[in-house]
Amino acid sequence: MPKAVFFILPNEFGERFCYYGVQPNLNKYFRLISGMTSVDAKVFSTAFTMLAYFFPLIGAALSDSFLGKWWTIISFAIVYLIGMIMVTVFAIPNLIGPVGQVSHFLTFLPMLIIAIGTGGIKPCVSSHGGDQYLPSQEAAKDVFFNVFYVAINVGALIAQFVVPELTKLQCYGQDTCYAGAFLLPTIVFALALAIFASGHRFYRIVPPLGEFLPLKALKATILAATRYRAATAAERQAKGHWLNFAEEEYGGVFVEECRDFGLVLVPVVIPFAFCWMLYNQNSNEWSDQYYLMNGAIFGGKDPQKSYVQSAQYGNINTILIILLVPFLATVVYPFCARRGWSFGPQRRMATGFFFVVLSFAVSAALAPMIEKAFRQSGRDIDNAADYDGTYCEQCYSAWLQFPQWFLLSLGEALFSPTGVQFTYIEAGRQFRAVSTSFWLLSTSLGSILIIILEPAFADAGLTSGTKGWAYSGIGLFGFILYCIASYFYTPRKNRPSINEAARISKEKEYAVQKY
Repeated sequence: MPKAVFFILPNEFGERFCYYGVQPNLNKYFRLISGMTSVDAKVFSTAFTMLAYFFPLIGAALSDSFLGKWWTIISFAIVYLIGMIMVTVFAIPNLIGPVGQVSHFLTFLPMLIIAIGTGGIKPCVSSHGGDQYLPSQEAAKDVFFNVFYVAINVGALIAQFVVPELTKLQCYGQDTCYAGAFLLPTIVFALALAIFASGHRFYRIVPPLGEFLPLKALKATILAATRYRAATAAERQAKGHWLNFAEEEYGGVFVEECRDFGLVLVPVVIPFAFCWMLYNQNSNEWSDQYYLMNGAIFGGKDPQKSYVQSAQYGNINTILIILLVPFLATVVYPFCARRGWSFGPQRRMATGFFFVVLSFAVSAALAPMIEKAFRQSGRDIDNAADYDGTYCEQCYSAWLQFPQWFLLSLGEALFSPTGVQFTYIEAGRQFRAVSTSFWLLSTSLGSILIIILEPAFADAGLTSGTKGWAYSGIGLFGFILYCIASYFYTPRKNRPSINEAARISKEKEYAVQKY
């Protein structure tokens, strides 16, 4: 690996430690500290996830257009750090309002700033790491993206074990200590930022375009479409592709990269929004289900003691990812390749998508029996979060959730690192950060679907099981959309260029052996 990678990977580890030190705890934090209802807590925590995956559009546009990846990461990391300091301070009990009566605006304000910071960083770090490799180094790049994803999950794993334990401490006269819990991720992120900044001299920095890339692409597209509409049949035949009508003003390479970028969006962003709609609920819907279960999974019979909280149990996902991603990359994918079985990026993503849908269906099937047992225990289901991780003799063991977590993790291991890699390698040089940001946008769109559907399902009075089946059906629809779009997709490397300048540029790109 290039030396630069050893400064990039710790940065991603620290940033993900910080993000997952906060995000999985928000549902409970909003309910216990701010006094939100379960629906409001889910909507606000989902809104945070949505914004965190929407702002990559802004970060990527600034990166590819004006700042470059290095300055974009540094600038937004400072914003991120300010947000973390704010949430740590605001979590001090009674500082911004009485416990259980805190303004929703003040509670969410630091989360908005964090979302802007993490969103600005997110599309740039992975693509900045990819920039350290040659276009021809596909195998080495594949290894990097898998190691990168492992770094994400190692950071998440440690955070999700440690931070919930810190929330159990007593501080400021309260039985919880979210201020102390959020302080640790803040410190870790500050150290990660310092490590990333110190590696500047080792980085291969791709210069920005110098103008606002999305606007330039939009103007080129509109110009080409206008001229194509007014052209004669002979002129259209001479140009070949309709985007070539803007070639004179914008260059053949740029108009082809606009084409490539547009083609990436169709099979990825729209269908995978439905996949992320399901995945993003593991820290909300599945947490709510976990509250109804026996959290003493390693023994213990004290009903007043919290043994394994939902945020900690969710580490099953992270542990499985750390095991599954290298196993797939070093065993399964090479095994398929040696036998001539086609299991490239698109098929990996389709298989992963299906497993995510299946995991939610399993959760929906278990919901009625879990809820029935909880009610029979005599506990108040409206205050289920108060029983997080406690012993409950009549309730089902939380180990019953393991199959759905395994299916979800296997699906994630197949589609998520592959999706990051796919949107990078399938985009032209000028669009790589923007393309990566649109992969992240699909996560944001999935969260928007939750924000729209959740209140509607609540108003309809759907049970948790019925709601789970409804979500599974919607996810299955998205899976079918992806399969159809993927079937008609041709990879960039094998796709004919639309003009001579683009053809020559692409040949040179894949022929480079040394920078």
